[in-house]
Amino acid sequence: MKLLRLIKGDLFFLAKYGLFLVYALFIVVYLIMLHYIRGEAGNFVMKLLVFSDPAAMGLFFMGAVVLLEKSQRVNCSLAVSPVTVEQYVASKAVAFLIAGLAVGLIIAFGSGRSLNVPDLLGLAGGSLLFSMCGLFVACRTHSLNQFIICTLPVEIFISTPGFLFAFGRISSPLWLIHPGVAAMNLLFMKNGIVQCLTSVFSLLVWNAAVFFITSKAAAKMLKNLEGGSL
Repeated sequence: MKLLRLIKGDLFFLAKYGLFLVYALFIVVYLIMLHYIRGEAGNFVMKLLVFSDPAAMGLFFMGAVVLLEKSQRVNCSLAVSPVTVEQYVASKAVAFLIAGLAVGLIIAFGSGRSLNVPDLLGLAGGSLLFSMCGLFVACRTHSLNQFIICTLPVEIFISTPGFLFAFGRISSPLWLIHPGVAAMNLLFMKNGIVQCLTSVFSLLVWNAAVFFITSKAAAKMLKNLEGGSL
């Protein structure tokens, strides 16, 4: 129940500071663009947009949220509350997961297309990974400029191989150990069931690892706050 209340609070925070409005503006732009792209090309572009949405928004918006919380001293209250670090990280990640899934579904259905189960798994795995990476960087930075600079390598590392895979520039099954390629493989279903299961496993491992290191970074951030520690 505590985690559910935290998730509800994070979603309210996103709405209060207008991040849902920004999501809505991106959706409108995407749908207008997809309206003029027909057939398989339209489906291809739609899935690229669904993949890039958590990268473009979840990653950077997470930093904006955490830095805003720092400036408002919200984390000082969390540091002396019974909330655990794991609950703090999970709440942030799930809130952005809900937003990312909602945007992906709206983009797909709004453009007259659909997302199947592997698509949703790829979107969910990518959204969780990007948002937790954003949280990790935000916990270790102190300004928006510093955050943006530090997230660029993360963005390049995760996204570039994924886009190369989508465009057929890389095709070896060994690339499925990379999270961006694993997510893109689920979205485009380029390989058989074994490769898809491998992609799901790869995303699970990556998300578990990033959750662990992000929890460590969040614990350090909260312990360094004045007024208490977890």
